Amino acid sequence: MKLNTNSNVYTVVYATVLTVLVAVLLTVAAVGLKPQQQANADNEKKQQVLSAVSSVLGKEITFTNAADEWSALDMQNNMFLVNTKGEQVEGDAFAVVPKAQFAKGVVKEEATLPVYVANIAGKPYYIMCMYGAGLWDAIWGYIAVEADGSTIAGATFDHKGETAGLGAKIKDDPEFAKKFAGMQVFVNGAFKPVAISKKGGENIVDAITGATKTCDGVSAMIENSLKGYEAFLAKLQGGSSCQHACKKACGGEHKCQHGEGACGGEHKCQKACGAEAEAPSCCAEQQACEAESQSCCGEKKCNNNCEKVAE
Repeated sequence: MKLNTNSNVYTVVYATVLTVLVAVLLTVAAVGLKPQQQANADNEKKQQVLSAVSSVLGKEITFTNAADEWSALDMQNNMFLVNTKGEQVEGDAFAVVPKAQFAKGVVKEEATLPVYVANIAGKPYYIMCMYGAGLWDAIWGYIAVEADGSTIAGATFDHKGETAGLGAKIKDDPEFAKKFAGMQVFVNGAFKPVAISKKGGENIVDAITGATKTCDGVSAMIENSLKGYEAFLAKLQGGSSCQHACKKACGGEHKCQHGEGACGGEHKCQKACGAEAEAPSCCAEQQACEAESQSCCGEKKCNNNCEKVAE
């Protein structure tokens, strides 16, 4: 029987077979390419995370070198999750989707937030995620702080749909991100993250001309995102003050959170927080003084040999 190629039946059958065939081919292609797509997404995330410390590394982090830099810094073994109380919790930090930890631009109370630790030249830098809203759509990024839990070492930003040449500069203009280095998360002990404004002032980054709304969104994103890390950063400050300044040194209830017995204990100043820790100024001349009944920072003074000296 001769097939009537001009019939409606032929047209419907032909279209159906072609549609099914194309669907099968697309499904096979999608399944086959999924591992590579995931690898690309992971590599892009590594690039964004490490871009927050690119200035410290002294090199640009690109899609091409991100995986190698990630391995060189052993980042896979230097990440963890914290809750909003600053407590470390179980889970895969890299697998966390930042967007899912926020509701209406604010960190959820039950959120678990990733912390990536980049150890560079013997110093740790703590990289944290950010998520918020710009003028037109979502914005996000990563921000790195030094061991003191406050000084910003670098930042990186990205967006979904900000205006090219204006708001899009938060990503496209590397000079914008560089302005955040050296800014603070805490000012005079109070949580007051760096903001963006044309008005200038303390702890302020100059806004991008013509992109006020986007910059306002970045300011809000930084504050709201770091609010979720505030307790964790406060703990870092406790450890840092113990290791490097010991502002509440030599006795009392001040304990080092990163070592046993430092800056506390039996009324003596110790350097158990690390070999690089500097002797606190109040104990510069009397680090042991174990025989004294008073704190090293009390009324009794000792010399380097722990001998009592005249007051």
